[in-house]
Amino acid sequence: MPLVSVIVPVYKVEKYIERCVESLLKQTLQDIEIILVDDGSPDNSGIICDKMQAADKRIKVVHKSNGGLSSARNAGLQIATGEYVGFVDSDDDVELDMYEKMYTIAKHENVDFVMSDYMRVLESGKVYLKTLEIASGRYDKEKIRKEIYPQLIMGENLDYGPLLSVWHCLYRKEFLDKYQLHFDEEVRWSEDNIFSSFVGYYADSFYYMKGQGLYHYYQNPGTITTTYRRGAWQVYCTMNEHLHQFFDQVEDYDFDRQLKLHMVYYACNCIGQELGLPSNEAKDGIKKILQSMQLRDAFSDFSIPNVPLKLKVQLYLMKWKQAGLLYLLKK
Repeated sequence: MPLVSVIVPVYKVEKYIERCVESLLKQTLQDIEIILVDDGSPDNSGIICDKMQAADKRIKVVHKSNGGLSSARNAGLQIATGEYVGFVDSDDDVELDMYEKMYTIAKHENVDFVMSDYMRVLESGKVYLKTLEIASGRYDKEKIRKEIYPQLIMGENLDYGPLLSVWHCLYRKEFLDKYQLHFDEEVRWSEDNIFSSFVGYYADSFYYMKGQGLYHYYQNPGTITTTYRRGAWQVYCTMNEHLHQFFDQVEDYDFDRQLKLHMVYYACNCIGQELGLPSNEAKDGIKKILQSMQLRDAFSDFSIPNVPLKLKVQLYLMKWKQAGLLYLLKK
């Protein structure tokens, strides 16, 4: 059994995939398996994966029909045999000692997962460290309840909490299996949000390697973070519904306000996307969001969070739907 399985979803990344895999093959922790999941990529990515597999026995390749990022990660999880599991996006790469450092801490601290910081690499070539606003070190269950639960799904600043992206984490496979943790295939975007919420809720412990940018996150043109996503509002409503189905049933903490903040956050996100469209399309899209039952429920018994004044004003206007619609359409 390898010490670490690294799952890499592959889709339309023929320009980047070799760079990514090379950083994994050169890891100082050599006892790893690299699972490349070709998610029906229409370019040469799948062929490149097969060539790399032929050159190194640590590489496994899965070819499947296109199902999205969650589906690809789940396919990798199904065949992963490592003691610990990590995820890497195929247009990124990692420090050569990333998994040795993370595995060593995971074993020494006996935690369910380890999380590092990461380096943000811009198109301009500028690189900077992205860190989290929590303390470094080990978190036991008591500390998780006290410091992580209050921002597990969404923080009062109307932004994600510290547990979000999976690609700078290393998870104990036994922990994931125990709680049947996998990616929601009905959620096509921001899938890390729902996965990490469940991970954070179930975890008895984790360790945060603050200040160590072991993962390299590239700003590549044409990614889902830089393009308009048609149908995004319905996807986010589905995610919020699935979060409700789980967190409405838990008895040890009240996540109701965070679920409301989560819905309001994605309403702002989608309205921002709609405003980049031609005015007629934008009007229809914004009207659909502001008149939705999901947003109406989120604003029920909802107090506006302490956010910057401009955003606070917009939230008040959204809460009163007609005024908000007129305001947004005049911008």
